[in-house]
This record gives sequence, structure tokens and C-alpha cells, in this order.
Amino acid sequence: MRRLREYLLATALFTALGVGTLYAILRGAHLVIRQCRSWFGRWGQSRKVDRAEFERRRDDVIAVYAPLPEGEVTVCLDVKRDKGGTRTDILGALAPREAVLDLECTPAATGATTAPFLARLVQRWVAAGRRLIHLVMDNASVNTAALKEAVLQPWLGYLQVHWTPPHASWLNLMEPCWSGYHRAVLQNSWFVTHDQVVQVTTAYLEYWRAHPREYRWPKRQRQRRQPATLPLWKRLEAIPINS
Repeated sequence: MRRLREYLLATALFTALGVGTLYAILRGAHLVIRQCRSWFGRWGQSRKVDRAEFERRRDDVIAVYAPLPEGEVTVCLDVKRDKGGTRTDILGALAPREAVLDLECTPAATGATTAPFLARLVQRWVAAGRRLIHLVMDNASVNTAALKEAVLQPWLGYLQVHWTPPHASWLNLMEPCWSGYHRAVLQNSWFVTHDQVVQVTTAYLEYWRAHPREYRWPKRQRQRRQPATLPLWKRLEAIPINS
């Protein structure tokens, strides 16, 4: 929007033009300015992404989605927020190949609340005989703070963290899992209390574990929708009629 304003002022079409006025003009013409995104960062981002570093971290994450040696497992960690009336944060951890999902609701996702969730997760996998957990997550402050919490220190030796590159959430296989959760729980819903979010999240988790789904990389291509059946009157027009 700022660049568009500067361009219009440079062309002398306007002697004075505020950003608010420009927004009003576009709204009147039913036009919406959206920020463009690409596979590599986004235009106008404040932090420049180094392409070589981006590709290194991307390849590092993709490598742990392949079949791993015995005793190793990949777990994708992410946080989703209920943007309704409760502002509850939902911690999610998915083992994509093993089809194991864990969800936990918390009033606010911080390092202090994420670390115990992660510690219980690692403890369970170690008890199941896994000696190395490849943890895929972004470098949000919540995640980096969780790794520094004392409750997680005894389990750090079992963790190998793989950071997703900036603006590459699509590399985390927890993201497509969130899509199903959002459609089933959050979409078209308005929760008033934190307990309501906990209740429906628990019900969703029970259903998901009863019908687990394995996630693989590369992601499965979306099946093309079948073309809709033509209405009867259009089908009749296609029938040749002898004159």
C-alpha cells in the first residue's frame, strides 16, 4: 500500500494522498490489497532470508520424514490458537509415520507450559524404546524458551531439533493435521470458556486416535474434484434432434 501511494504521488495524479484515503478508494472499487507469498519467504519481509540457509534447513527437515533407522522417530510440534472468545492455545505433537497425535490445551503457550508437554512426550517415546526423537518445529520464542526449561533438561539427550526455515510452516506436517482440527472444532464455533475448548479437543483427540491417519512426505496431491453433473435441461440440449 505504501508503494502504491508513492507511485500515485510520483505520477502527479494526486497532489496529496493519505493511506486511509487510498484504502477507502480501493474499498469503494471492491479491491483488496493482499501481500504476495512465494515458496521462498515473502515480499517486503523485514528479515531477509538467506537462500542457502533456507535450502539447508528445508533439506534437513525433509530428510527426517524419510524412513529412519530402528529406534528413531520424527515428531512435529506446533501451536494453534483459538481466536474466538477464550484465546486458548492448543499444543500439538504429531508422529507422522507412526500416526500418533497428542493435543493439550493451555491458557497461554509459553516456554513454561510447552516444556512439560514436551517432556511427557519424550518420556513416553523413550519408554517405548526410542533412543532418538527428531523434533521438527519453528524457532518461535515459545519453542526456544521451552528447550531452556529445567523440566526438559534430563531429556535433551534424546532430542535432535530440526528448525524449519522462516516463512516455511508448510514443511511442518503438523500443519495439515491442524486443518482437520480447525474444520472439526474451531470453524463456525465460538467458545466462551477454556473448559469448553478442552472438552471438544479431548473429544476430537479420542476420535482421531480411533481413526488414525499417517502423514507422509511429499504430501499427497489433492484429488481433483469430479465435475458436477449437468442439469437435465443442459443434458437435453446436447441430444441431437433430427429435423
